[in-house]
Amino acid sequence: MRCGVNVAARSYRQYCAFARALDVLGDRWTLLIVRNLLLGAQTWSELRAGLPGVAKNLLAQRLKQLVEDGIVEHVDGPYALTARGRELEPVLFGLATWGERHFMGPPHEEDAFRLRYLMTSVRRKLRPRGDVRTLQIFVNDDPFVVQLGPAATVEQGEREAQTTLRCSLPGIRALLFSQTTIEQLVDDRLLTIEGDTAVVDEFRNALRDSTH
Repeated sequence: MRCGVNVAARSYRQYCAFARALDVLGDRWTLLIVRNLLLGAQTWSELRAGLPGVAKNLLAQRLKQLVEDGIVEHVDGPYALTARGRELEPVLFGLATWGERHFMGPPHEEDAFRLRYLMTSVRRKLRPRGDVRTLQIFVNDDPFVVQLGPAATVEQGEREAQTTLRCSLPGIRALLFSQTTIEQLVDDRLLTIEGDTAVVDEFRNALRDSTH
């Protein structure tokens, strides 16, 4: 046991901070589990559904190791990141930015796509702006809260908000990635807005202000 992390059987055995981090995070699926927990706690079934292709026993093994390493906590309910685990957010976002810049061509036919992947990308790209605004998004009844302002965040769940946006998966993709106006998206019934439409404009602009 070194620094609270059991690396005996999987260590590179190098006195290097990068190697130590890979001792803990370098196994297949490990960082994707962390990615799926970044927006909040998830049950076993939710985690498995968000990681198509992972075997049950391998997911159980990875989660057990993440708990032992102090990155994930789990008692009786859902799995959630610890404070140590949440410190990985900028690390994962840095990797994602690099991957998007160099390797994100058109999707392959066999590529899996989940709403949480998209909302994690939204969280990564949100930039701080002026006044605090809260946007509640429902995508096929799956709720996410976006807080705009100096501390921009995205979390799964419901909260009181100035504006509520309801849409399908094609609707949220069109909002995020197309140049179609919000008015046209509403006319095309790809989304509905309750409250101040300007908050949706601010949300879109907070993503477009990204320099990455």
